Amino acid sequence: MKAFKVRRGAEMYYRVELPQRLCADSKRHSVMGKTRSDALAKAEQEVARWERGLDRDGGEKTVAEFLSEFLAYYKQDGGIAPSTYQDYRYHIDGHIVPLLGKVILRDLDPRKVDAFTRALAEKGLATRTSQYSNSVLRRALQFAVDWKYIPANPASSRMRAAKRRQTRELSRIIFLTPDEARAFLNAVRGDRFEALYVLAITTGMRQGELLGLEWPDLDLDGGKLTIFRSLHRTKRRRDPDDDSPWFQLRHPKTAGSRRTLEIPPLTVDALRGHAVRQRQQRLLADTTWKEQKLIFTTRVGTPLDTTNVLHGFQKILAKAGLPKMRFYDLRHTHASLLIAEGVHPKKIAERLGHASIKLTMDLYGHLFEGSDKESAERMQKIFGVIGQAAPPASEKVVPFSAPRKKA
Repeated sequence: MKAFKVRRGAEMYYRVELPQRLCADSKRHSVMGKTRSDALAKAEQEVARWERGLDRDGGEKTVAEFLSEFLAYYKQDGGIAPSTYQDYRYHIDGHIVPLLGKVILRDLDPRKVDAFTRALAEKGLATRTSQYSNSVLRRALQFAVDWKYIPANPASSRMRAAKRRQTRELSRIIFLTPDEARAFLNAVRGDRFEALYVLAITTGMRQGELLGLEWPDLDLDGGKLTIFRSLHRTKRRRDPDDDSPWFQLRHPKTAGSRRTLEIPPLTVDALRGHAVRQRQQRLLADTTWKEQKLIFTTRVGTPLDTTNVLHGFQKILAKAGLPKMRFYDLRHTHASLLIAEGVHPKKIAERLGHASIKLTMDLYGHLFEGSDKESAERMQKIFGVIGQAAPPASEKVVPFSAPRKKA
């Protein structure tokens, strides 16, 4: 390949015509550079792209154009929940496109990804928000690799390095003590959602599992319930032409999340009382009631909004003089109460629907304080006090030895 001088206005450039085999449309294509070596290097890159089977036109798209294509595919064929798609679109529109949207896809390199990460930090975003935006960018660019738009993912190595350097500070588990838990249950008596709070604190179910629970899932006579589904709500603003529902009933989080739980009599009583109140509410709503079999609903039978549930929950905490916490912390409370009662971690993991006991111990292992104290006491019992006087001869332990055989 040869580089030829060309003039564009007052500027001089070097142009290299690409081999005909690279031009699928039978038109002449070339690359330009301010210096001969720059132009030749660009031409060699194009030849290398062609030899690797890369899509030249795809690499010429801007990051914004590619991400628009990625979102359209992900929404239709990505196999993800609507809430996940909304999160992806939120971070792409709000954080990625404003900073990287005009960059040509094939020109995106690790340096530009680093600059993007720094810009997110300078915007004052929460660490978790910045990490999520980087994860969305990395995942999208992996599609660009799979679609042969670019040869490698410029965000992948950066993500791996960041994870190696990252020192995650474990958040402190917040939960109610046994006395606080009893005070809370006293405070919710007579509340419209008393059964919801009692069920949450006595089963440790996730909020989506609670709000997705249906009446056929209960066996009140047998004191059992089975978790088949979870209620999910889209958290982000939607496309104007997006007619997908705000709420969706889906399978539980993990395979182990589909489980049957024993419930205590106080929970059974609360649910029976809730059934009576819901029948009364259905009569008051009359034709506006939308029957969906859900146990916990609005006054017209529609699914509950998680934000409204949280606000109601925190008002009860404040009125009872209890510490402010998330609704999810009732799940932590349930686990901590079982630990205090000496329930085996394996049973706790099964009740919470954890994928493995490791997750349970990672979250709540520090609460098993008694077990460590017991270990220390047992070491003391085995070895006694180092340096103490030898026991009397009559109490000395004679090591066992097999009798010798006579010659």
